Amino acid sequence: MSRQIRRRIRWGRVAAAVIGGALAVTLLTGAYSGDQKLVETVYTVREGDTLRDISERFLPLNTGGRRYILEFEEGIVELNPELWENRGSIYPGQKIRINYWVKE
Repeated sequence: MSRQIRRRIRWGRVAAAVIGGALAVTLLTGAYSGDQKLVETVYTVREGDTLRDISERFLPLNTGGRRYILEFEEGIVELNPELWENRGSIYPGQKIRINYWVKE
């Protein structure tokens, strides 16, 4: 004879877990609710530059929230339609738009 085991759901614990998870996601993604300013700049590519080098140079300036190097690099590509076709192909003298957020 099989018995059915009934488990009692403790909704208080479920709610605490959901709220805790949402808080962890907010903190770990670097969400920043204070004043921020968008900085728009144009960078002129130099001999030997790569998109990764440029991203690594400008990413530390992005203090308005946490972004990873691949996200930042993708942001540069999205801002510059000429890079969409030949992703990663840049040449000296080319002007590249770069945006990042800074805390105020």
